[in-house]
Amino acid sequence: MKKDKRRHSRKLLRIEARYQDSGGRVLKGTVRNVSLGGVFIETQNPLEINDTLHVSLDAHDLGKVIDVSGRVVRIERGKGMAIEFDDKDNRDIRLLLSTIRKLDQASLLALSRSALGE
Repeated sequence: MKKDKRRHSRKLLRIEARYQDSGGRVLKGTVRNVSLGGVFIETQNPLEINDTLHVSLDAHDLGKVIDVSGRVVRIERGKGMAIEFDDKDNRDIRLLLSTIRKLDQASLLALSRSALGE
């Protein structure tokens, strides 16, 4: 079994991400998961390993766009790329993760009440 090397737990979500390639073209992808350490972006246009980039995440639930910078640490051909954030203590990413946790807890509570017939 392959050992998970991640330092931060991931949260699943689907939000739009915009980034630029080295030629200045604005590209789009979909965030598959996010953690304090980074993000995986589903895209048909991944950059190269170690390329640095700025990413804008459309966090509609927070009513804002989160801008982060990082570097490409992994590419999955046909799927996307993993980005490691430069700032591992980004306040907006912490807020996004907190919001996701609260939504997860509210969903579980509603599901539990439904199962109990409340």
